[in-house]
Amino acid sequence: MKRLAIVSSFSESCGNAAFTRVLQNSIEQFSDIKVEVVELNLQLLQSTANVVRRKADKHIDELCTRLSEFDAVNLQLEAGLYGTVPKDIVSRVTKLMQANRVTTVTMHSPRLKSATNYGFREGIKNLLRLKLITGASQILDELRGNVHVNINRKMIKAAERMGHRLIVHTKRASDQIRIFFDYENTSIHPLKIVPEGFAPDGAVLNQIKHELGFKKSDILIGVFGYISAYKGHMDALDGLRNLPPDYKLLIFGRQHPQTIKANGKVDDYLGLLKEKILEDKERVRKADLAEARVANKPIKPSLSLHERVFFLGELSDEDFLNVAGSIDVAWLPYYENGQDGSGIASICLDASPKVVCSSSFAFDQLFRLVKYKNTARFDIGNSLELANRTIQIMRRADVKRPFAESDKYSLESQVETYIAELKD
Repeated sequence: MKRLAIVSSFSESCGNAAFTRVLQNSIEQFSDIKVEVVELNLQLLQSTANVVRRKADKHIDELCTRLSEFDAVNLQLEAGLYGTVPKDIVSRVTKLMQANRVTTVTMHSPRLKSATNYGFREGIKNLLRLKLITGASQILDELRGNVHVNINRKMIKAAERMGHRLIVHTKRASDQIRIFFDYENTSIHPLKIVPEGFAPDGAVLNQIKHELGFKKSDILIGVFGYISAYKGHMDALDGLRNLPPDYKLLIFGRQHPQTIKANGKVDDYLGLLKEKILEDKERVRKADLAEARVANKPIKPSLSLHERVFFLGELSDEDFLNVAGSIDVAWLPYYENGQDGSGIASICLDASPKVVCSSSFAFDQLFRLVKYKNTARFDIGNSLELANRTIQIMRRADVKRPFAESDKYSLESQVETYIAELKD
């Protein structure tokens, strides 16, 4: 029996780990390949302390020794898994690529150029207007994004030198690699996580409805994944304010482990979300009091975001699938960040009966490969359009699973993509 090693996070709470679990199980289901996950120690790898970085390098050397014993290796490549310092990331990934001559590299965020040049252009404009702090901040943000671009370019060059096949999620990524490096040893496959024939179990969501006292008439919107700025939670709050009061927003997820602070302070972005919700509660209270004075009689209190937004924490992989499949509508109000593949988006598109997603380039590229019957889209940041599209899609007749118009891309075709060298 041939053996495949997958290098990834695994026991951690992250998208890479969740996808790796699916990949391991599906390869063993649809082939006779034995899969072993060679787990990255993120506690060592993501440290910036010199003494720990040396231990992290030793950890990589030990993994390389193990990888040499397999028939083939796949690296799940998200730069942040392999380190915090750019030169550490490139050095460690290059070593792992050298460990086995039969290696594939899955690039989840193969950014080879800035997602947009808007921030840099605006930064220059603000500097010329003598808005020095604002301008400098915008330019620094753009340069930080370019750090990831430089890391990706170095890692792709290393893969090219060794002749390793790259697995990407969009044609855009494959085209960029071909244009920048004249390298065509790539395979394109969108992320697939939801099993064929999936039918959601509504028990978890029904329990949530019962415990929170939702009415049968309430329409439940789900937002999933780490609470990070690019996920568009702020736009979700604005969108909800433009929907009738029977629409409720359920936020499933937690702050990213790397944003947890030792001093007990709340993550900045999570703090802004809380402030916005509480400010809306006070705004609605004052408006109700003013209306009561004018009418000179008690008035039924209006619902604020505080009564319509529910933070419900992280779900297990199984519960996530079932809740995403049972929710009335899933929102994916993502900003543009150069990412090509999102496990959260993949699950919602294949599992949720209705999905409203932003017009990010990543979704543009995905929908060129897979046509979905359960989606509506809105312009990034346009919360009014988000609300309108939600009302529209809720008035559409339900479509039957599977929601993709073609079965070209599936768990089984994903397996074939990952074991191609072993079959040859």
